[in-house]
Amino acid sequence: MTKKTALVNATKKPTSPEAWIAEAEKPKAAATTEKPARLVVEIPPSMHRRLKMECAKNGLTIKDVMESLIDQYLNGEISVS
Repeated sequence: MTKKTALVNATKKPTSPEAWIAEAEKPKAAATTEKPARLVVEIPPSMHRRLKMECAKNGLTIKDVMESLIDQYLNGEISVS
């Protein structure tokens, strides 16, 4: 049985210095996307069923609806009393 080591790259052919520098000079992808945060909300099962059915009728996901509602609230388009 052979043991796998962390030195997997040790058997790769070395790249030329020019290729190594060109790779290092490539612009890195901007980290514009944030890692999503999880939001847990407890609602009555009957409300969840109604929401899920309404979303299905409109071809949406619950996530789509919640993101839209939160965005509207943060932009002052809707208020909660």
